[in-house]
Amino acid sequence: MLEGDQTTSEEIKEYLAVRNFKMLRSIFKVLPDADIAEIFDDLSVINCIVLFRLVPKDRRTEVFSFIEIHQQEMIERLPDIVVGNLLETMEPVDRTKLLEDLPSEIRSKIIGGLSPGERDITKIMFSYPEDSIGRLMTPEFVGLQSQFTVKEALEYIRWNAARIPESLFHHLFITDHEGKYLGHVSLAALVIADPPTTIMSQIMDVTLKPLLVAGSKIDAVDYFRKYDSPYIPIVDHDDKLVGIVEADDIFDVAEEEASDDIHQFGGQGVLEDSYFQTPQIDLLKNRATWLGVLFLGMMATASALEAFDDTIKAMSYLVFFLPMIISSGGNAGSQAASLMIRGLAVKEVELKDWSRVLGRELSIGGGLGVILGMMGFLRVFVGDYSWSIALIVAVSLIGVVVFGSVAGSMLPFILKKVNLDPAVSSSPVIASLVDVIGILIFFNVAIYTMSLF
Repeated sequence: MLEGDQTTSEEIKEYLAVRNFKMLRSIFKVLPDADIAEIFDDLSVINCIVLFRLVPKDRRTEVFSFIEIHQQEMIERLPDIVVGNLLETMEPVDRTKLLEDLPSEIRSKIIGGLSPGERDITKIMFSYPEDSIGRLMTPEFVGLQSQFTVKEALEYIRWNAARIPESLFHHLFITDHEGKYLGHVSLAALVIADPPTTIMSQIMDVTLKPLLVAGSKIDAVDYFRKYDSPYIPIVDHDDKLVGIVEADDIFDVAEEEASDDIHQFGGQGVLEDSYFQTPQIDLLKNRATWLGVLFLGMMATASALEAFDDTIKAMSYLVFFLPMIISSGGNAGSQAASLMIRGLAVKEVELKDWSRVLGRELSIGGGLGVILGMMGFLRVFVGDYSWSIALIVAVSLIGVVVFGSVAGSMLPFILKKVNLDPAVSSSPVIASLVDVIGILIFFNVAIYTMSLF
């Protein structure tokens, strides 16, 4: 919102209730596009339809592209001519993303109403798989042939300035006579190049490598993480330049991936929409499935406790320390899992590194176990229990924490190996696994120790 003169959705509602359209128009003239869209997200779709007509016409497309919650409903309710104008002037990537989620009959109708040029661009983008780089690509770019001189290149840009968006002139791509990608050159380098007869192949930068149009969106995210480039040239299987992917479109993919990982790491499935957009019944089904799976794990925990019924009756005081021990193992496992999930996601860790990780986690888990074991020993011993009970707790803590660290670090590798998302090795799953093994470790250590002393 604007600093010092914030406009809230409640104020917008008040102006709308008294039909103060003059004030609303003046507000929408000065508010940034993203702030207007943020207000729209807090309103009902009916109010959005009314207010959208008050947004200056030259800003409607940008405002609409920022709206997150009501886009689809507005498309279905706005007049066809308004929808046509919006989609016609929208960035190809934003338009494709919006059309993907619309019913097929509405999508076909909208695409059919586009101008021939925009219709062709949209059909090209929809010809690529949904999770491919082609869906993120802007098929508009400035391509200069390698044999162009600096003078010819500048003349080409001037002649095409009217039909090419100004933002695309910041990255100029060099191709051969067949359209195959060779490199890129900045506009600044082109302007200061001397003499004017210098050809493109002499000043182009060849370090920016292209990606295949059929590649995964995640490949593009990894590319940006590694090379920190504002854009990526995209080629087909014949190495012909077919478009570019810009950084702001990659940010959306990275955010979606991060959200998916957070949802799964929290012990639930992925939400397709935001929390408030997702129907309650879908939230119930989503969370109930995972809770049911985890409940089965808890049943295994109960069965493990039943197996040591005689031991519990003979040494009932051990139950007091059970939560402390298995929680320590679960926490250690969650720490290790989160580190490995992130490491695998950003390519800091590869599948081939599993043995190195195992060695490190055995060592780290042992160190953590010793630290917690000493703390546990002191806690039990000071609590007027015998040194043998304190020893049982200490040794159990070491064993459970080591197991938790190893399990938490290795489970993402196993899931990745079988082509599953490592994020599903979530904190609750690790905790359930450690609960069962922790009980086995604790009571077996207790039985063995008491048999010795």
